[in-house]
Amino acid sequence: MVKKVKEELEDVSLLKFALESQLKRMYQISDVDVVLFAGVDGKIYASYIPEDLGSRIFEFTNVINNNLRHISQQLEIGLLQSIVEYQFGTVIFSSVGRGALLISLFTQKVNLTENMEIIDTTREVMLHIFEQRPMTSDQLSQYSEDVANELRALSKRVFDEMYTQSSEYKKNMEILDDIKSKISSVMGRGEVDQVLTMAFNEIASSPKWMTENEWILLVEMVIEDQIRPLHGDYVADMCKNEWLPDIKRKLEAFVL
Repeated sequence: MVKKVKEELEDVSLLKFALESQLKRMYQISDVDVVLFAGVDGKIYASYIPEDLGSRIFEFTNVINNNLRHISQQLEIGLLQSIVEYQFGTVIFSSVGRGALLISLFTQKVNLTENMEIIDTTREVMLHIFEQRPMTSDQLSQYSEDVANELRALSKRVFDEMYTQSSEYKKNMEILDDIKSKISSVMGRGEVDQVLTMAFNEIASSPKWMTENEWILLVEMVIEDQIRPLHGDYVADMCKNEWLPDIKRKLEAFVL
């Protein structure tokens, strides 16, 4: 399920996150002040609007909406982009497939040539994710290096966001807290992080990526490599007999 959503962005909330994430990325690497992804009917699918704009955004969007029908008609007959000068600045309307627009608003005088390259790359990325195309190597090979790299980076951001909200992630965080509590009851809280860091390094993993088998292996390593040498066989055997069945039970009982 995780892999499927990562590659195809089928979930609606995840799709919205992907669109907004790419708009934020465009804002960060360009001179654009406001960026919108909208339908030709004026419906805004996603946006990135800095908080410091305040009520001025309503002025901007009202002017844009008043001209949107005319711009859309131009784009429908084959015009890929339209640059319009307003009193408050410059707006670039870019066609994204049929029925959607990338709207880039600049309130300051800037070098549009440099920004156009970023806009063109973003437009291709937005079209890719809006049409929910797969993130396969064959698909990415059809794009320029800049577009392919942006799509790979976006895929990672979306996957990370999705994974940190997943049941698998929540399960792993609960198991981690439980293991920390168990270790601290024997070794003291000050040593827990150091012991776990060594164990995760040995397994070559991190908490959010752990599998059920790796959790069991980690607990066994802590008991054998840390607790037994320091606290003796009696304490180590007691931990092994109590902790491992309890961890296994919690892993099996967790509802995904």
